[in-house]
Amino acid sequence: MKIGFIGTGKIGKAIILGLLQGDIANQDIYVFGGGHPSAEKVAAELHLNLINDYADFKECQAVIVAVGGSVVETIFEELGQKYHGIILSTGGGDLEKVNHELPNGSSFVKIVPNTPVQIGEGITAISFATGEKPEVIKTVKDLFEQMGDVYVVPANLLGIYGTVAGCAPAYVDLMIEALSDAAVQNGVKRAESYPIIEKMLLGTAKLALTSGKLPEELKDEVTTPGGSTIRGVNKLEEKGFRGALIQALNASAK
Repeated sequence: MKIGFIGTGKIGKAIILGLLQGDIANQDIYVFGGGHPSAEKVAAELHLNLINDYADFKECQAVIVAVGGSVVETIFEELGQKYHGIILSTGGGDLEKVNHELPNGSSFVKIVPNTPVQIGEGITAISFATGEKPEVIKTVKDLFEQMGDVYVVPANLLGIYGTVAGCAPAYVDLMIEALSDAAVQNGVKRAESYPIIEKMLLGTAKLALTSGKLPEELKDEVTTPGGSTIRGVNKLEEKGFRGALIQALNASAK
């Protein structure tokens, strides 16, 4: 399968790296340069095909538009004139409207992947237009299942799925940093603290996924009466930890 890219920022490059770990070869990825140094740098670094005309995407089964802002509407219009295939957007574009405006033979799909797709541990939320062809749905799902889990959701829920999967990792990174600060304060070396915290998070998540237990059940398993854990949990509640996370997610979802 040949895949095209317009936009090689953080999410665009993350998808490229994820595809390269899967079944897609370097020579099967086409990056639109258009005079953008960042695109040229990524293409050279990863040994990808650099092109400067949308018409050169003609051999691609799909083109991923990993660009945000008002410029995306112009990209869809110009791309649709030269490329007939599957166009996937990580940013803007009204799902039904863009599909209606594209020529016959083209499909517009909205995707919200998170950055762990680059190591095959990602989450990608996908929305398809009403009546989308089964072969298009299969192609897109197969593509992103190489990089992690895929959730097909209605367009009105795409944003919140993307927020939970795409914004919350930053909250976790902030928590890792804070826990490391506390560990350092209590005598642990910084370089030693990070692996301990990260593996703790990984193990905790795996236990939750494999056990099928609710979070409150797992929490109770480590909070012995009068113990150190419950004292820490109570301090988090006192400081509004739970409410802060809810407010943060709601703010990101706006």
